Amino acid sequence: MFWSRSKFKRACTHRYLDMWAFMSLHPTNIELLQRLKKADDQRFGANMDVCGTVSERNISDDSWDSTHIVGIRSDIWHPNPEQRERILRKILEDREEWLRKKHQRTGKLSVAKEREFQLRLEKDRVMSTQPEEIENRRLVLKLFRTGTKRINWAGSIEEVVSREVHNSLGAKRTMLSFASSLERYEYMTLLQENNRLLRFPSTFSFSYYDDKQDRMCYLRIKRKWVSIGADYSIVGQNGIVGEIDGALIGLGYNAHILIYDEMLADDRRFVDLITLFATTVGYQSVLRRSVKRRIRAVRAGLSVQSAIEDEEFDLLRNPRSRGAA
Repeated sequence: MFWSRSKFKRACTHRYLDMWAFMSLHPTNIELLQRLKKADDQRFGANMDVCGTVSERNISDDSWDSTHIVGIRSDIWHPNPEQRERILRKILEDREEWLRKKHQRTGKLSVAKEREFQLRLEKDRVMSTQPEEIENRRLVLKLFRTGTKRINWAGSIEEVVSREVHNSLGAKRTMLSFASSLERYEYMTLLQENNRLLRFPSTFSFSYYDDKQDRMCYLRIKRKWVSIGADYSIVGQNGIVGEIDGALIGLGYNAHILIYDEMLADDRRFVDLITLFATTVGYQSVLRRSVKRRIRAVRAGLSVQSAIEDEEFDLLRNPRSRGAA
């Protein structure tokens, strides 16, 4: 306890993240949703739910202010059966067309060939896929400022499924990938998990361009070897610049976010970026199971691009190609 208090005192910025396990049952959710539906910012739509709050410590008088709320895209985190059935229909149509061309490239099949082809369809593993086998869950979290009368978007973090699949196939273990966008910041920040050898703690790496100081920062978010909760060290070029101190007991994921580096602590967008990463921690075990199911689907021959959202394709699109001749 003494050690924890001493590191809290060292922090130039100190936030507390409270993520809820049961969103619909949280007493403040109804009030926040009513405010958000009336908000000017269109980034919070009808398909989102409030799933957490952020408070920031005022170091000068040691008081706490509620500064942010966290929203989750509930429609793609809990996709409905109709979405899976629609994806499956597209997969089966593509598979049948591919098998038909493989059976006979051109022309109409004869009666005997058609019978043979139908038997082949019945034995095909992909054609017997059930809707519940389709994995189209994706995590999208958004951070909103609530310190003023208006509720404004501060940043988003979203899972990049296609990157997770190819990295996991290459590494032969699940690797998570996130992309974050921040208010009034023209660069996309990619956070990539890149170390899960045997039982080594996971490590995420990313680069952050500090446009005010005109410097590129290379950082790692390393899970600690020994910790009571889910704890991470934020490591820069010159050592530890911050920590995410997860709580031992909680219905969701609760954590203290501490930034020790004065320059980074003064950069609100960087602190929001670390806060957004911390919001994903409580979901990461579910994400790993989801990635494993996608890997199994790839190896079984399922067309996984059909289970990737158009929004992710927009995220991957090359902006320079639009102006190219």
